Amino acid sequence: MSRFVDVSTALSAQGRVSVIGVVVDVFGGIWKSRGSSSCITFTIKDSGLDNGHTWDGLKIKYFKDNESHLPPVQLRDVILIRDLWVRNFKGDPLGVAAQDREVPWAIFRLDPDPTSSPAPLCGPTHFEPSPSEKIHALNLMNSLPAVDGFRKAPAHDTPRGPYIFQAAIPNSKPYPHKKLSLVKDIVERNYVDLVGEIVKIYTNDSEKVVLYFTDYTANNGLEDRQIDDAGDNGFGTEGDVYGYQKRPKKKWTGPVGRMTLTITLWEPHASYARQHLKNNDLIQLYNVHVKRSRINGILEASVHTNRTNPNSVNVHTLDRRKDTFVEQFLQRRTEYWKANPRKREPENEAQQVPKRSTKKQRKRAEKVEEGQISITAASSKRYAPNENIIAGNPSVPTMSLEAILSNKLHDNISYDNIQYRFPFQNFCYRTTVRVVDFFPPRLEDFSVPEDSSGEGTSQRDPDRFIRWEWRFCLLVESVPPPPAGQAKEQMRLFVAGPDAEYLLGLTAVDLRRNQHDLKELRERLFILWGDLEERKRAALHDGKQDIGPVSCRPFNCCIQEYGVLCRHRPDTENTTTNNEDDENGCSHDDCFGWERRFAMFMTTIS
Repeated sequence: MSRFVDVSTALSAQGRVSVIGVVVDVFGGIWKSRGSSSCITFTIKDSGLDNGHTWDGLKIKYFKDNESHLPPVQLRDVILIRDLWVRNFKGDPLGVAAQDREVPWAIFRLDPDPTSSPAPLCGPTHFEPSPSEKIHALNLMNSLPAVDGFRKAPAHDTPRGPYIFQAAIPNSKPYPHKKLSLVKDIVERNYVDLVGEIVKIYTNDSEKVVLYFTDYTANNGLEDRQIDDAGDNGFGTEGDVYGYQKRPKKKWTGPVGRMTLTITLWEPHASYARQHLKNNDLIQLYNVHVKRSRINGILEASVHTNRTNPNSVNVHTLDRRKDTFVEQFLQRRTEYWKANPRKREPENEAQQVPKRSTKKQRKRAEKVEEGQISITAASSKRYAPNENIIAGNPSVPTMSLEAILSNKLHDNISYDNIQYRFPFQNFCYRTTVRVVDFFPPRLEDFSVPEDSSGEGTSQRDPDRFIRWEWRFCLLVESVPPPPAGQAKEQMRLFVAGPDAEYLLGLTAVDLRRNQHDLKELRERLFILWGDLEERKRAALHDGKQDIGPVSCRPFNCCIQEYGVLCRHRPDTENTTTNNEDDENGCSHDDCFGWERRFAMFMTTIS
């Protein structure tokens, strides 16, 4: 058990902390994540309780498969959370209690009876807070009157109890609906209900969903879209806002002109959209907030969480029922495409291709003798990824290592017609790989002490707290292997810090002094690479180089590409000159001063 810290310290920390604070905001109630776990989100503070802000507090997401193990927090509760993992999420600190980790909590709540002594409510399993924790919690309870006017919201506005959001079931309408509006009539700073069609939908963001919506009416406040637009607001590849890198763009499949409204869906509407909405769906939206973009001043819209009923979903699909508004929409759409004939989504092709494929498959099946095993089926079974290793963004197709390493998007032509290749780009990929080697060669060295002072471990104060972190490298290759005639590629995949913590589900410690943790690490990694470590350990013991055949299943993982300063650079630590000619710092003509690296992220061993 680590000693608790104040909220300001937790906000600047990275890693595991114990913290005590006052609950100043509860985001809705309990909601279901995209996996099997339930989650509750809340914010705590221990200072500035009367300033009316929540952004200066620590936001916490607590996950558990069993809802009864979630902390039933309410506004003005004082909560103790032990062993909370604090990480940086999109530039802001976020406390995460993962569903597979034991994160104890204790809630101190004022009793209406002033003569009673407050006893904490503890979970997921009962424990007794330490005397210092109790004293600090009681001191915070004495400051609770400052929270009474917090954000000037009455206590009954905050939901109580286990309100559960099921993304698959849209809830009943939470407010009196407005008259349906057309896109041509919307104005900024207004709330409207809309009926129309999804041109494009983007679901990869973990907090929101962005969709491009049209009802085939024009509004001069919208962006003027043309056929060559890709629905990306004119920006190039992520991180290339000035369009230095040429890349092929998809054709715009929606109506041209000022007919498409960009709408951002926040939770719980986003979760519903991820599971149930797709391109070309006919939908109805409620309580759509129309505003102007701060970037380009065009009209855009959002559907926010309903504060009075945070579980209600303000978007759902429509069928072709006999409704006057729907009939009018269908008529407008038919008239538009009749007047502007253009190929849209390949719906007809999508229906015809399986038919042609099915005929070919039948012919192939006739050639296979009865009882003969299909080579394709056997290969797919052999290359099936390990289901015990879960990678994020399952909707993103996987790429082979060969395709990643030879990515054509790195090739570029300058404005003076010079061809060159970017040393790296900040890209993310999904791939299927197997581990063939790792470094360091001994598991005991997979965790290292964080040492910002530059002092060796032997020179440290023996009473000084040492924080450990994971840092290791995997050598992986593609599965399935490339076709004959193409070279097989291998990639060094770095795993460190919070990404390694997420992969292993373990907190880094001194593995030479904690044999139990070393054993647990070895068991976790056996799921990842089979008997590779066992064979390598035996080879090291016997002084052999060859470890023999390894039994290792492939797995899906997420990879991020990034760059580090190249190794060709001279040691410039003692150099005080600032010569622009030496800005590259590398004497190699074919080097831009950067080295391409790859790291694993958003991948976990279940």
